Amino acid sequence: MCACVAISGFVLQRTAFSPSNTESSAGVVLGDAAVEQELVDRIAVAAAPQIPPGGIPGAAGQPTPQNVSDFITQHVLNTGEGTELLSGILRNAHAKLIGDECVAREDGSAACDAEGNPQITGQQMVQIVRNESVAGVEPIVLEVETVGALEVAKNITRWLVPILAFAALAFLVLCFLAHPERAALIRTLGLGLLVLAALILLFAYVIPKLVPTLLTDSVWARIPPRLADDSLPLTLGAVLLLTGGGLALFVASSRMGRSRRWSTPVSTYRYREERNWS
Repeated sequence: MCACVAISGFVLQRTAFSPSNTESSAGVVLGDAAVEQELVDRIAVAAAPQIPPGGIPGAAGQPTPQNVSDFITQHVLNTGEGTELLSGILRNAHAKLIGDECVAREDGSAACDAEGNPQITGQQMVQIVRNESVAGVEPIVLEVETVGALEVAKNITRWLVPILAFAALAFLVLCFLAHPERAALIRTLGLGLLVLAALILLFAYVIPKLVPTLLTDSVWARIPPRLADDSLPLTLGAVLLLTGGGLALFVASSRMGRSRRWSTPVSTYRYREERNWS
C-alpha cells in the first residue's frame, strides 16, 4: 500500500502539480480553446491600439483587436516558435494556481508581478504580434487565483511521496527477512498490482481531469485536465499492464497452493501405534 500510494502520488504530481511539465507541454495546453482564447484576447486588446495602420497583414487601416487576434491564432500559435513564446507564461499561470513560486527569467521569456501573477511583457508582445510598435506597452498581468485545496494537496504529496517510498522499501526488506510462504507472497504482490492499477487511473486521470475545474471557474484550472488527457494513452497502457500482471500472479499463487497440497507427504505420525506405560 505504501508503494501504491507513493507511485500514484508521484504520477499526480506530474499532471496536476508540475508547472515545469506544463511548460514543456505548452502545445498540449494551448489545444484547449478557452486557454488559448484568454491569452490571445488579452494580447490583442493591449496591442491593437499601438500598431500603426497596415501593421497587421490583411487588415485595412487601423488594426482592430479582432485583426490582431486572428493574426496571432493563424500565424503564431500554429508554429513551434509561437508555442515556445507562451510556454513560460503558461508555466507561471499553473504555478500561481497551485500556490507554487512564479519564475522570472532574465531573457524575458517569463515575468511576474509583486503578487506572483504571470505577466506578458512588451518584449514578449513584440515577438508575438511581430511588430516593434508594441514594445512600450505596459505588461499585461494575468490575475490567477490560487486554489487553497490544490495548494494543500501539492504540499502533502511533496513530502508524503518520498516518505512512503522509503517505507515501502523498509517493509519489503522486512517481508523477505520474515521468509514468507511463497504462494502468499505472490498473491500479495498480485493484489498490490491491482490496487496500484486502480490508484494510477484515479490519480493520473480522474483527479486532475475533474477536481481542478470543480474547485474554481478560472480558465487556468483547465491546464491539469489537458495534461491528463495528453497522458491518457500511457495511463491506460500502464493500467492494463498492471492489471494483467496482478491477475497472472493471482493465478500463479493458486496453482502453487494446489501443487503444494498435492505434493506434501502424508504425515505418518497419526498411524503410529501408541505405546503407554501402565
